[in-house]
Amino acid sequence: MSRAGAQGLMQLMPGTATDLGVADTFAPKENIQGGTAYLDSLLKRYHDNLHLALAAYNAGPAAVDRWHGVPPYRETRLYVARVIREYNRRYLLRHPAQLRAAAR
Repeated sequence: MSRAGAQGLMQLMPGTATDLGVADTFAPKENIQGGTAYLDSLLKRYHDNLHLALAAYNAGPAAVDRWHGVPPYRETRLYVARVIREYNRRYLLRHPAQLRAAAR
């Protein structure tokens, strides 16, 4: 459990988990299904803007809406940057032709 109260692999807040129909946040399959459904709903809400969806996953949609973008919270900004950096790193490892094209 996090300091904020998030639970399980996908670090779902109890209220969010309830809204998503996740009965046991510590059951891995249920938690992951809930977390991915939540991320999908955030991507739809923010029109596939990954930065905003990740910020909302971390800080909550209310914070993203209040700040009209990624909130100025250090933890949230670091989280968004870390997830996107890791995604890009893994993507390029799986698609080496993209890496060669980007280097040109």
